[in-house]
Amino acid sequence: MKRSGLINRDLSAIVAAMGHYDRLVVSDAGFPIPLDRDYVDLSQRPDQPTVLEIVQLLIEELQVEEVYVAEEAVEAMPTRLEDLAAAVPGSRVMAVPHSVFKEMAASARAIVRTGDFTPYANVMLVSGVVY
Repeated sequence: MKRSGLINRDLSAIVAAMGHYDRLVVSDAGFPIPLDRDYVDLSQRPDQPTVLEIVQLLIEELQVEEVYVAEEAVEAMPTRLEDLAAAVPGSRVMAVPHSVFKEMAASARAIVRTGDFTPYANVMLVSGVVY
């Protein structure tokens, strides 16, 4: 039995399979998941867990080089970029239009659905390398 860190079997397997520049989307409860994408549904109830909580868990095991959010998220949550920069130190945090974010998500390795009810809370993590 795994003692610490990411203990969700499906999510742990996705992180272990990721390579440089692979994308992992952590989505809010309403994000449209493409039918052909792997996904892990962690939603429990409204706002449990939140996108930011799962991002903080993932960065314990995933080397992240870039982080993307929707521009609309920055409008709805003015501190979103700063919050993510603090949560994922050393990564570039960028905002793109929500329509572009959804296009990028279509080629993500997987999507992690949370219970977050915050509009545009979605975050895309782009894996880096540890060397």
